[in-house]
Amino acid sequence: MFKEAEINDCVNCGLTCCLNCLPEAESSIFECLSKEDMDYLMTSRRNVVFNPGETIIKQNTSTTHFVCMKKGLAKVVAEGSTGKNVIMRLISTHNLVTAGGVISDDIRHFTVTALTTVECCFIDSSRLNTLLARNSRFAYELLKYNNKQSIQMLNTLIGLTQKYMPGRVADTLLYLKNEIYKANPFQYKLSKQEFAEMSGMTKESFIRNMKELEVSGIILQRRNEIEILNEPELIKISKNG
Repeated sequence: MFKEAEINDCVNCGLTCCLNCLPEAESSIFECLSKEDMDYLMTSRRNVVFNPGETIIKQNTSTTHFVCMKKGLAKVVAEGSTGKNVIMRLISTHNLVTAGGVISDDIRHFTVTALTTVECCFIDSSRLNTLLARNSRFAYELLKYNNKQSIQMLNTLIGLTQKYMPGRVADTLLYLKNEIYKANPFQYKLSKQEFAEMSGMTKESFIRNMKELEVSGIILQRRNEIEILNEPELIKISKNG
């Protein structure tokens, strides 16, 4: 068992760092590396703290680094050329962030912005590519992780393009309750505009649909807090679209 100080201190945590910066189900990505390979990967890393609203990764920039999130909550945004954005997913404590392109076209395909104070490690992508070329197990585990993220975002796109607004709002609320905050009620760090961007609609439409759910007794809204009162009905709305 690793000591808390070893996990939290990026300078001293050494080999244990990335093993503890991922959920247990995903830690196999780095477990298959030898101590020498892990030391090679971590030698040039930098620990960085971002304040709420600051950009961690910018869409269309070069993939010089990938990021391990140690603490905090951030949003993954697909920025449209007309200024219309879509929040594809949220990423929280213990997550690996590439924003696409690390092992393909060397371009970030999403913007990642801090919603709370975020602490993370920036790790040199060239060192990652070197290890991927010589360690097939490592490449396989990272490919599985990236595929899982791609499937999640594909499901988001399917929901946004094939469901009516009530279904999209239901999807957003269930996602926040079950996957991000894992609580009911949950206190959120999102603005109404960000809720709307997660649901693929205008802010006004999102607010109207939330009010309809509240009038129907399915949810209860308080200041920066939402409680789902009738989850079976909300799930039904989600499935029916």
